Amino acid sequence: MTAPSSHVAELRDVKMQFDEKKVLDGVSLQVNPLDRLVIMGQSGSGKSTILRLILGILQPNAGSIFFKQFEITRLRRRKLQQVRRHIGMVYQYSALLSSRNVRDNVALPLEELTDNSRDEIDEIVDAKLDLVGMKDSKKLMPSELSGGMKKRVSLARSLVMEPELILFDEPVAGLDPVIASVIDELIISLTEKSQVTSVIVTHEMESAFRIGTRMAMIYQGKIIEDGPPEQFKQSNNPVVAQFLSGSTEGPILEGSQDAIATK
Repeated sequence: MTAPSSHVAELRDVKMQFDEKKVLDGVSLQVNPLDRLVIMGQSGSGKSTILRLILGILQPNAGSIFFKQFEITRLRRRKLQQVRRHIGMVYQYSALLSSRNVRDNVALPLEELTDNSRDEIDEIVDAKLDLVGMKDSKKLMPSELSGGMKKRVSLARSLVMEPELILFDEPVAGLDPVIASVIDELIISLTEKSQVTSVIVTHEMESAFRIGTRMAMIYQGKIIEDGPPEQFKQSNNPVVAQFLSGSTEGPILEGSQDAIATK
């Protein structure tokens, strides 16, 4: 019998493979209360896979995944749905339904997962849209929103169920540097005000160091460094140092097709 976790979320020796490609190779990671844990790594390194495993969208080939005392990998579908109510998700490209206006997009989890009346839902939606500065935009359609506005709406939607954990998949992807900074600051203020724990997947280094209270880097299927941002800046690990600097010199490209092509 696997002992329950005392963390908000935890991966224990998780292995994940897609066809022949080994993505996670014995990953263990704990998410502590009120962490803003940034997971970094190259494209295809398994960062977003970790988020999907925590949500129970994917099942690992081996290992255990917990949300608080619940072992996600063992839950029946109905119980998993109940647990997911406590986890918010902000998708990379906002994932707003194009046929529904802002109000209806934000209301969707409440309509699907609660018995709240329309008036109660409207009250919650207004409060969350107000938090992200979008209360006056609730009648707009997604096609009428800028990238930054879509991200704000997606943030509001992730908060409507009062989650204990929010997962962010590349929250500033595709945004210009100024709007990216605004979204970063919004994530910080919302998670602090709501006393919510968060896991942020990103390869944007400025954003990572702005948001993160803790960082973990995944490389070749394993967590190779885990600690506060200052530890990363001073890391002696050559992979971490190269990733942070963006240098083409170092172990990350050695032996890869990219490296061979540039020689």
